[in-house]
Amino acid sequence: MKFTAATVAAVIAVLPMANAWIFTTCGSQWDGENGKKCTKAPCKKGTKIDWENGFWSDCVLRVYSDSKCSSQIGIASDDWNDHKLSKSMGSFKVSC
Repeated sequence: MKFTAATVAAVIAVLPMANAWIFTTCGSQWDGENGKKCTKAPCKKGTKIDWENGFWSDCVLRVYSDSKCSSQIGIASDDWNDHKLSKSMGSFKVSC
């Protein structure tokens, strides 16, 4: 099977954005194609969180124990599927 330029362009058009991400925790969900500034998201220790990072994405999730993103407790660039918090979370930030 030969691939034409039109076929390749069509396939690329339906692929997810390189920096697409979804973060779900404590009954809330955030998503984006770019970074996200410090966002309050209080969750108790033991709560499951889910971080889905887009294919070929360079986005990084950072979680913090406080509400001002100053005391980092976790970092992920790869997916965290049903990750359990080992400490209470107060906020998060995404950089891309």
